[in-house]
Amino acid sequence: MKKHAVLVTLTLLSTFSAWAQRDAYVYENDRRYCASGSSGVDFDRCMRRLRHDRERNERDRYEQREYDGRRQWAQPPAPPPPRQWEGPPPAERPRLSDMQQRALDNCAMLAPRDQPRCRATVMSTVR
Repeated sequence: MKKHAVLVTLTLLSTFSAWAQRDAYVYENDRRYCASGSSGVDFDRCMRRLRHDRERNERDRYEQREYDGRRQWAQPPAPPPPRQWEGPPPAERPRLSDMQQRALDNCAMLAPRDQPRCRATVMSTVR
């Protein structure tokens, strides 16, 4: 039982040290860059910017993973079937009763400016 506890403890310590060492390399590289003066700003501001940029990149990567499955929404819509390119199908003329047909024919005898209103009135009575 003691051996298991020791093994678990060693495993955890090695895991934490590897994780901390990875961050130590990043920190050391950032420290060297900021100390060199190449950034054009003072050391503290340079370190804050690098840390902020790294956190923002990690946050952006997390958000990007969240939306990766939704890329199909950005695809353009499929082209419509060929019939829609031609425009609407020609409208069939409604069937008129005898009285409606005579009224429509009488619209032709009116002045040209009154004919559209007359035709609209007759067609409004068609079911």
